[in-house]
Amino acid sequence: MGSNAMPSKRTALILVLLAFVSRPAFAQVDLTGEWSPRVYNTHMDIGDYTGIPVNEPGRLRAESWHPDQLDLPENLCRPHPIDIGLRVSVSQLRITTELDNDTKQPVGLRLHVAWQEPEQVIYMDGRPHPSANAPHKWSGFSTGHWERNTLVYTTTHLKEAYLTRTGVPKSERAEVTTRVHRYGNLLTIIFIINDPAYLTAPYIRESSWIFDPTQIIPPFPCEISPDGTIIGAGKVPSFMPGRNDILADFATEYGIPLEGALGGEETLYPEYIKKMKTMKVAPRTSTEHYRRAQ
Repeated sequence: MGSNAMPSKRTALILVLLAFVSRPAFAQVDLTGEWSPRVYNTHMDIGDYTGIPVNEPGRLRAESWHPDQLDLPENLCRPHPIDIGLRVSVSQLRITTELDNDTKQPVGLRLHVAWQEPEQVIYMDGRPHPSANAPHKWSGFSTGHWERNTLVYTTTHLKEAYLTRTGVPKSERAEVTTRVHRYGNLLTIIFIINDPAYLTAPYIRESSWIFDPTQIIPPFPCEISPDGTIIGAGKVPSFMPGRNDILADFATEYGIPLEGALGGEETLYPEYIKKMKTMKVAPRTSTEHYRRAQ
């Protein structure tokens, strides 16, 4: 009895393991449906690079950025890269299953965001990322897998864009690792951004949504007025190096040293608080105050 029972138990265990392994990689947790955002950090002040491990080239580009650049004709219908589009309003989110065109079998998930209607396909069928010379897109190219109940996917081939809406840049070499976790009707997404061109360490941010099956995402038609914009033809608002006269306003208003407001990897750690106490608060140098970047 004992010798005959052992093989049957072993066989049963093998069958269970095979069934688990053969389970579709994109069916661990149901993420599909309509998700309503819980936006709590949509605005940033000019000169606020706090929490960003930006390097010197990145800071130089950010300091040359002017908020009126958002009104240039070529920028009016410019979409956000997907990692920013999922954080700013209006960021209603729809997640659907992506099917293969020929076999109609599931190959991953598709994310659709309300603002400028960017879409991102997360392939979970084992396909590799394309060549480094492949075209870059606003949504990039993403492949994912499950780590227990968390969807983890990596995005490459993104276009050059902004890391934040205050002009901190993100290069086309950036790679974003995204972790998506559902807990009941709450969806949390964490973005981990690595950019060898403008960052010296990963930049991490997160957002959350509530399941809302009654949500309807309307179309987002973007049209440029035939009368143009408030920016005259041939003009590109910007600041020359060292001439950004609104850069210190954020630091002054919140009573922190300008050096601390301008970011950098050192400012991410608790030890930096002691160093800030030895610094002087930034003096106000601007008469024209741009409170918000959007």
